[in-house]
Order: sequence, then structure tokens, then C-alpha cells
Amino acid sequence: MTARILALGLSALTLLGPASAQSNVAEGLWSYDARYMIGPIPARDGGQYCVGPDMAETSYDALFNQINSRCRVTESDVRADGYHFTLQCAGGPEGVLNGRLIVGGNSANLSATGWTGAGENNVPVILSASAKKLSPSCS
Repeated sequence: MTARILALGLSALTLLGPASAQSNVAEGLWSYDARYMIGPIPARDGGQYCVGPDMAETSYDALFNQINSRCRVTESDVRADGYHFTLQCAGGPEGVLNGRLIVGGNSANLSATGWTGAGENNVPVILSASAKKLSPSCS
């Protein structure tokens, strides 16, 4: 689940537009920076991502459900302060992630906490990521 959580943060930040049921994707070139901790181990990733026109009709739930076939959004709500979600994974690795995505203009922020593991060997997961639009086109 942990690698998929990072993918979630990066994809969600670069793909999502204003807070609504539809993602309303802003096409173009985005940069992202993600920091996460899996138990006591910190990690960081960053880069650029090109958002194409085909992502404009995808909902938040659908984007989050694409992370891993074993993970599903079990609760979600679009509020004035962002998209709130609970993502649950089963069938190895196990885990739950609760988070919020805030999008405004040409920037986005994601924060989430949860756990991953199996049985009594669960470890905490903390994810923080941000993205900003660099250009209206990818070329």
C-alpha cells in the first residue's frame, strides 16, 4: 500500500482541479513535491507531470480508486475546505488512509495519515504533498 499511497498523492495533486464531484482537470505541465513517512522511515519524491485532456471527466473517487485494485474509497465528501476521503486496502498489504485534498487555482495540497501492515505489525503512514501548475501545455 505504501508505494501506492505515494502514487495517490502525486496523481491526485497533478490531476485534480477545483473541489467538486468532477475533478475538472487543468491541462498542462505540473510540478509536485511529496514527503511521506512509513513508520520511522522518511522519504521524499518530486518531479513533473503532464496532464492531458482525457482526465477532465474523472471524479475524485475514480482517481483514488485507480491506485491499486485492492484499494477503494470507502467514504468521501466534497466540502468547502476540500475533498475528504478514507481509502481502505485489503488483500495485502492492508491499510487505511484518511486525508484531505485542497485545490485552489493553479496549486493543490494533499495531507493524509493512516497505517499499513499486517496483523499486529501495523506501522503509521503520514503523507504530505503539493503541486503547482507550471505551464498550460506540456511541450
